[in-house]
Amino acid sequence: MDTVTRHHSDGTIDVVQSGPATSMPPVDTLEAVYWSELRRTTFGLARFSAEAVRVLGVWPALLRFGPRVEGRRAIVGGIFARRPHGAIRWSAGDGRVVVAVERFAPLLRGPFWRIESWLHDVVGRRYVRRAAGLDA
Repeated sequence: MDTVTRHHSDGTIDVVQSGPATSMPPVDTLEAVYWSELRRTTFGLARFSAEAVRVLGVWPALLRFGPRVEGRRAIVGGIFARRPHGAIRWSAGDGRVVVAVERFAPLLRGPFWRIESWLHDVVGRRYVRRAAGLDA
């Protein structure tokens, strides 16, 4: 599995995680796997519900997203976002599955960002392992 992180001068961050895959699941399956792994990793505390990642699936919106368009969802707010900016994207092709957070503007800094980043890394790794073996 590969993880590439890039910090931009405007304070936004890219995190791209990918791994080899034996099948190429459709994007709706990839997204469902990602949200499932988020829920499993957080023992059900963080859940995707009503276009947002929420505590117990209800409140508050940690991150809010726009509708999925061409395999990606814009990040439109939430208490972990400094401003509406960036997107999360899922894809499969050329023998790889990918989850990419692109140009995210995190509110959290320093040690708090490291915790959020670590959590995304764990979820992404679990997602890649699971999505890589799915049958389309």
